Amino acid sequence: MIDAGGCVSTHVAMAQRGHMRLVWHEPYQGVGRLRVVAWTCDCRATLYELCHAGGQAFIRRTLQLDGDRRVHETYRWPVCQAGEVWRALLSGEAR
Repeated sequence: MIDAGGCVSTHVAMAQRGHMRLVWHEPYQGVGRLRVVAWTCDCRATLYELCHAGGQAFIRRTLQLDGDRRVHETYRWPVCQAGEVWRALLSGEAR
């Protein structure tokens, strides 16, 4: 569904009070192949992607500021656990 601004991807809800704080790290360089299975709209300064690699999953955060892009990633989790964290992120229960 396209919203009034013309966006077609999901937007992250505002962070809720007492939300879970995710730990962000520099990207792990040992991943040869990964698959992005879900993402948020890139109309915002922060883009999130749910990635699968090597039987595990993680969330990638890209900050887009003045033409500069900074990428960070969460820990790796089992795919089902990463899906729960992804849903919490989208609903504002995690950041």
